[in-house]
Amino acid sequence: MRSTYRFLARAIAVLVVVQAGAIAWAFFGLTNWINDGGVVDKALIECTDCDQMFTAEWGFALHMFFIGLILIPLISLVLLIVSFFAKVAQGQALAGGIFGLVLLQVLVLPALSRELGSGFGALHGVNALLILGLALHAGSRAAEPAHPAHVGQRVST
Repeated sequence: MRSTYRFLARAIAVLVVVQAGAIAWAFFGLTNWINDGGVVDKALIECTDCDQMFTAEWGFALHMFFIGLILIPLISLVLLIVSFFAKVAQGQALAGGIFGLVLLQVLVLPALSRELGSGFGALHGVNALLILGLALHAGSRAAEPAHPAHVGQRVST
């Protein structure tokens, strides 16, 4: 179970990095499309049957839907469940922290960005870095050897 915990934690970290790459790909692809004469307006954003405008548009779908709304939340939930069986030092707390930050990332910060202002988008990016760091830390905790119960106890002589 420790190896499963380690794999899941590291998978979350890798997916956060992939998400950062996907949104950068999408953003720079969008700016190139605009430089070539493309127009982003309300009609484009609300269009549900428009053809793909530029190749990097897939970056938005990867970032928001496939990785952001499906993979990372699902893996963080599985990590939380596995943490109860993995016997990783502070494993449950770390997995719970990751799961909490993921919920904040998926549910709270995007809604606040849309309703109260784009400044919360910056918090979305900072929170992603917190998830990355916590996932790496959780993975490294699971990689440490399990300590026997008697470590740290006094030995009478």
